[in-house]
Amino acid sequence: MFSISKLVTLAVIISAVWFGFRLIGRLDAARKAKVKESRSSDRQERSGREGTHGRDDVVDLVRDERTGEYVTPDRRDDRA
Repeated sequence: MFSISKLVTLAVIISAVWFGFRLIGRLDAARKAKVKESRSSDRQERSGREGTHGRDDVVDLVRDERTGEYVTPDRRDDRA
């Protein structure tokens, strides 16, 4: 029923799965750190280029009564 070879094989399989998950965890952590570093450098680069608006900022749009288009409030044409 139980033999040494079966127990050794089971231990090898469990060890391989355990170390595989650890490796995947380390690779994922390294990938996330690289993405975070890339985003922070992009944010710094954009802040110098674009002023206060970044790619992730939300901009409210208003409907231009004359043209019917949705534009930012500073571009709305208030002329009659």
